[in-house]
Amino acid sequence: MREAPAPARRAWLWVFAAYLFQSIPAAVRDEALPVALKNTGYADKDITQAVAYLGLIFGFKILLAPIVAAFRQRGLILCAELAISLLLGGLALQVAAAHPSSPAIIGCLVLLSFLAAAHDFALDGYFVSSLDDRIRATHSGLLNFASKLGMVLAGPGLIWLAGRIMEYGPQSADAWSWALVAAALLALLATAANALGLMAEPRQLTDGKTVQERFREMRTGLLALFSDPRLAAVIGLIFFYRASEVHMARILPLFATSATGGGLALGNETYALMRIATAVVGLALGGIIGSQVVARLGLGRSLIPLGLAMHAPLAAVAWLAADGSHSLWVIGAVFFIEYLAYGAGLCALILAMMRLASGPGAAIRYAALSTLALLANYLPGLWAGRLSDRLGYAHYFLFALILAIPGIISAWLAKRHFLRD
Repeated sequence: MREAPAPARRAWLWVFAAYLFQSIPAAVRDEALPVALKNTGYADKDITQAVAYLGLIFGFKILLAPIVAAFRQRGLILCAELAISLLLGGLALQVAAAHPSSPAIIGCLVLLSFLAAAHDFALDGYFVSSLDDRIRATHSGLLNFASKLGMVLAGPGLIWLAGRIMEYGPQSADAWSWALVAAALLALLATAANALGLMAEPRQLTDGKTVQERFREMRTGLLALFSDPRLAAVIGLIFFYRASEVHMARILPLFATSATGGGLALGNETYALMRIATAVVGLALGGIIGSQVVARLGLGRSLIPLGLAMHAPLAAVAWLAADGSHSLWVIGAVFFIEYLAYGAGLCALILAMMRLASGPGAAIRYAALSTLALLANYLPGLWAGRLSDRLGYAHYFLFALILAIPGIISAWLAKRHFLRD
C-alpha cells in the first residue's frame, strides 16, 4: 500500500506571516506607544523611560534561549502568537475602560515583551534549522519585506488609524483602543496564515537535551565569545557607533508631533504618512547602499565613511528644530536622508557583529551580541526625554550630534580587526 505523499511545503507562507507578526509587538512598543502616550498628555521623559524599560525587558531574551529550545518550536511559535494577539485585545479593553487600571496596562505591556522575546528566539531558530542554505537565501528577501511591512502596519499604520478616528470625535484613549483592536486582528490573521503554512512543514525531531545541558552549551558559547580579541572593538561599535542616531530616534516621534517647545506640530496622520513614505524606502535603499559599499571597500575600510554618513543628517534635524517653519516637503526630505544614512550605517554594524559571531556556537554568540545591541538601543531612553526637556529639541539634537565623536573613534579602533575581511 502506497504511503500518502507528503504535502507540498509552504515555506513562503509561514516566513511571510511569522516575520510580519514578529514586527508587530516591536512596532507597537517603539513607534505607536510613544505617540499614543504623547496624545494622552504624558511628558517626554515619562514616555522615553516607559519605552526604554519595555525594550530592556525584551533585550534579555538570550536568557530564555535554553528554556525555549526545550519546547517544540512550531508549537511554541503559534502559542506565543495567539497569546500576544489576545494581550493586544486585552490592552485595547483596558485603554478604553471607564477607569483604566495602570497596573493591568503595565502588566500587559511587560508580558507582551516577554512573549515577544520567546517568540522571536524560537522563530529565528526555526528559520535557520528547518531551511537549507538555498531556501533561506531565496526567502531572505521575503523575510525582509514582511518585517518592514509589519513595522509599517503596526507603527505608522496604527498612528494614522488613531488620527483618523480622532477626526470623528472620539477621545485619544478611545481612538487608540480601536487602533489596538486593529493590531490584535492583524496579529490573529498573521497567526492563522502562519499556522496554515507550518502545517505542511516536515516534523522535526528533538535533540533530547536537558535544560541543564543547554545552559552548559550557552556558557561554552559565551566563554568563546569573551575570549575573542575582537570583542572589545565590536562592543565599542555596538554602544558608540550609532549612539547619535539612537538618541535622536528616542525623541524624533515626540519632536515631530509636539506643538510646543519647538516641535514640528505634525498631526498623527501627517506624521504617519510621512514616516511610511520616508522610512521604509530610506531604510531599504540605505541597506542596499551600505552592503554595496562594504562589498567594494571591505568591512574594515567601510566603517568610518558609513559612520560619518550616518551621523551627518542629525545636523539637518537640529536645523528643523531651530526653525520649525519648514514645508512638509523639506521635513520629509530630511527624514528620508536620515533614514537612508542610518540604513547604510546599520548594515556595517550588523556585518561586524556577524563576523564576530561566526564559527562554533554562532547562534548563541550572535544572540549575545544582539542582546548588547538592544541594551544600547534602549538604555538612552532612560535619560533622553529628561535631557530634551532641559535642553530643548534643537540643543538636544546638537548634543546627539556630538556623540558622533566617540562613534567615529570606535570605528577607527575596530577598523584594524576587519581589514582582512
